[in-house]
Amino acid sequence: MNYLLLAAFDTAAQTADDQGAMGSMVSTVVMLVLFFVVFYFMLIRPQRKAEKETKKQISEMMVGDKVQTIGGLVGVVANFTDTEVTIYTSMANTPVTFLKSAIQTVTPRNAEATKKNEEKKAAKKAKDADKADKEAKKAEKKAEKEDKL
Repeated sequence: MNYLLLAAFDTAAQTADDQGAMGSMVSTVVMLVLFFVVFYFMLIRPQRKAEKETKKQISEMMVGDKVQTIGGLVGVVANFTDTEVTIYTSMANTPVTFLKSAIQTVTPRNAEATKKNEEKKAAKKAKDADKADKEAKKAEKKAEKEDKL
């Protein structure tokens, strides 16, 4: 009889240990999944997004665009094919040919002009707003003077 009680107690203890081990294993798996989810959103996804943007820029590249290679050379696109790009570097217009995969960034030729135009428009809007404020203040002062009379 004692033997049966000890056997039953051992079985209950093993079941409790198995459940505790199972719970520990589940929490470990949950932590690993959480780690990989955070890793994906913090590292992999932004890198893929940047690669996609770079591929888009390279596919939309035109003659005259400014490019920078992964080696640090900067130049203006002179000619390109499906796999290669020829750029002019320096004041001597030295032609250098690279693979398209060696291009890091592409700046469209009209991007700088567009940026300057946007700055001019913003400055003009600010100037017009200041002028409108001054005219409104003058109108208020004039109205106050008429009210006093």
